Amino acid sequence: MSSVFANVRLVRRLLAADVVALLAACVQVSAVSDLPARPPKTLPIDVRVERCVDRTETSGRDLALEATKAFEEKLRATKEFVVRDDGRFRLACDVSGFVEGSAIKRWILPGWGATVGQVSAMLTDTTTGEIVIIARGNATVSGGGLYTIGAETYIVATAVDDVVRRLCTWAAGESPSSAEQPVGTGERKQRP
Repeated sequence: MSSVFANVRLVRRLLAADVVALLAACVQVSAVSDLPARPPKTLPIDVRVERCVDRTETSGRDLALEATKAFEEKLRATKEFVVRDDGRFRLACDVSGFVEGSAIKRWILPGWGATVGQVSAMLTDTTTGEIVIIARGNATVSGGGLYTIGAETYIVATAVDDVVRRLCTWAAGESPSSAEQPVGTGERKQRP
């Protein structure tokens, strides 16, 4: 009978450890933005999304297509951007890092078996040729257990999310690196 109680206690401890790991942020996202140029005076901004480049040489998956679709979908969902084939601004993007990771390894030892996605984007004004902003996003799932199975399927899109947030911050007239530091001056007008 005492072995049954010992097993119950062991199961409770394992479950408690999983809950703690779940509550600790299992997805970490960070981004860097460069070249915070003055955004256009009117919103929304017409943008053409070029096919992303996969610099990871990952076999068996088309990370370039996944990132391209994620950028198009997430930019369309914003009020700051309109995705068009003839957009004034061109978004060039690449997947610069990808590690598939392992949920089992993360469960055994947090940090081991991390899933990583790194994406960068460059927004260029096609009328002037000026690069207006470069944003990089890095998403990592480094802790957790079986509930993080499949992290490799959404990690690139999570990194894209952060880049799109930076682009929206820039479009709103704020500094991408610090929302408290406005870049432009004057009123922002919404296009009808």
